[in-house]
Amino acid sequence: MIKPLRKLSNSFRKRSRNFAYLLSWNQYWINGFEGLKYAVRRYIRKRRTETRHNPQGQVMSVGYPVKNDYVKGLVTIAILSKDGYDLIRQCIESIEKYRGNHKIEIIIGDTGTRDPQVLAFYRKAVRQFKNIRIVLFDTYHFSQNYNDLVWTHVGGEYLVLLNNDTIAKPGWLDALIEPLEDRRVGIVGAKLLNQDGTIQHAGIEYNDQANGYHRFRDEPSDLPAANVASVVPGVTFACVAMRHDVYDRFQLSADFVEEAQDTDFCLRLRAAGFAILYEPKAELFHFEGSTRDWRKGEADRILLRERWGDQIQELSESKVQRIPFDVHAYSGAIVVIRDDGIGDLLMGIAAFKKLRDKYPARKLVLITFARNTSMMEKFGIFDEILPIENGKKYSPLPVPSKKTIEYNLIDIEMNFGGTFAETKEENKVHRHIAFSRKFGFDDTYTLVPMPEYPEAKARVEEILLEMGVPIDSPFVVLNLMATNPARSWWEPYYPELIAAVEKMGFVPVVIGTKESPYLKGEKVVNLVGKTNTIPEYIEAVKLGRYVISSDTSACHIAGLSGIPFLAIFTGGVLAEARLSYYRKYEVIEPQGLACYPCWDVGCKDRAIRWKKDPCRLILTPEQVIGQFEQLLMKYPSGSGH
Repeated sequence: MIKPLRKLSNSFRKRSRNFAYLLSWNQYWINGFEGLKYAVRRYIRKRRTETRHNPQGQVMSVGYPVKNDYVKGLVTIAILSKDGYDLIRQCIESIEKYRGNHKIEIIIGDTGTRDPQVLAFYRKAVRQFKNIRIVLFDTYHFSQNYNDLVWTHVGGEYLVLLNNDTIAKPGWLDALIEPLEDRRVGIVGAKLLNQDGTIQHAGIEYNDQANGYHRFRDEPSDLPAANVASVVPGVTFACVAMRHDVYDRFQLSADFVEEAQDTDFCLRLRAAGFAILYEPKAELFHFEGSTRDWRKGEADRILLRERWGDQIQELSESKVQRIPFDVHAYSGAIVVIRDDGIGDLLMGIAAFKKLRDKYPARKLVLITFARNTSMMEKFGIFDEILPIENGKKYSPLPVPSKKTIEYNLIDIEMNFGGTFAETKEENKVHRHIAFSRKFGFDDTYTLVPMPEYPEAKARVEEILLEMGVPIDSPFVVLNLMATNPARSWWEPYYPELIAAVEKMGFVPVVIGTKESPYLKGEKVVNLVGKTNTIPEYIEAVKLGRYVISSDTSACHIAGLSGIPFLAIFTGGVLAEARLSYYRKYEVIEPQGLACYPCWDVGCKDRAIRWKKDPCRLILTPEQVIGQFEQLLMKYPSGSGH
């Protein structure tokens, strides 16, 4: 009994300590009554909400969705500081002097000041400038301090992280914030100057030894090459700006204690498709090393190499690391955002082709799951494909958004939330129709054939040779299990179908990502889990003279490839709404069920949902085999392999 009570007591003490801080004398003494009211209001609001995760996906704490909790147009300048009266005074005074056209707030995260002169300056600054608040931390940890500061206290749409040992120059803030209007820009770094006016930082690049360095260091500040706004591998966090929601998505990794947090952050941004921008018009003096001992960072440098060694090596070997930033590069571009899997993209491929045909001279950009990139590139429709990381389709994305036309196709067919999904009318028609209407086109359809993927095809043939399977065998490809279990045919039925296919003289090739003990037979070639990319999976489907598939992408690959296929539709949607534009196919779907189709909502009886749905059981092996025989009679030559 003692241990649970101790746990409860510790949790209560932690929460009480956090709340007690807000009501503490120091909080009131420094920030005044308005600062106290603000802090209490945000604390109470924070306690109401949802789980927050760190960059590694681990639960960090309870918070709220920051991207929906900022003041539009407000710039928050966040500064970590400790003692150093001359540093923080000059920093704050320069910010207030050169604030530009922006409404700003300044939040200083103090990590343990004991200097009475600094504390007195805090009180004076809060009274004098009205837009400054001080947040007191017990200990210094760069990443964690900033994460806590931003999560709990920052209210601006835009966020500037700034060292206390900097002095701003005229125009610095306008130059930092303006590029962020384009959502493809993830972060903007400034030109930092030494005390003598020479360049200290103009973006980070990597040398032949794969070590990061400051390009143009100690060169004159008016050096032409250093005064070109450029996309670079990284920028130092002595002064950077980003949108609030971008910081909330990525956050600083608390694994880095002394340094390299900024490099890690930039590399994660870059991997997600965002541009890291160096902006030379944003100039500040930086008294480098005034607040940190660089010798303490060795462990962080080692950790950085462990995490990013391959990517850093690739950058160091690149001939061009710095690319001039063209603000007009996407002017007039058309941006399509669509997450989803293989089948939905292939259903919509004719609509995408119509978009290309109507606007042959415009840049077309697709933003989709990274795994879809290699498949979509071969169609040659889009000029550029940017990635959506798994689980991040509702996060800020690197969308070129300045003078572009944007079509956001995420969730056009479903509303997600609560226990069950809510179907929109767009889910009841073919994706070609839904996408075409979104683009303002009619429903006219022209089949776009599947491209060839030579490398993937060679890899699949290599796998077959390793298994001792002749490549010219009369294959029937089976994909009976879907990602959504409700779209999978009932597993105990598989052996009877496989036996029938073998008896007809075919070799069953089983594909997909899910294994099952029921995928067995005398001649079965099991490729489940052996195709590592989508093109390899596509080429595995294209092995078949015929394809038998549940409501999955294999139907659409077969349809676009001219391979006769049998589609087994269970309870999700009507086959007509997914397959009507293809030619060589047969369908089997539930008959006599009042609940069919459920339009992807699924069985509302939770006892059977995803397990023994009647729509999956009602399609017997005898019926499926009979329908496959009909397919063979209609298309006796198969795909002509």
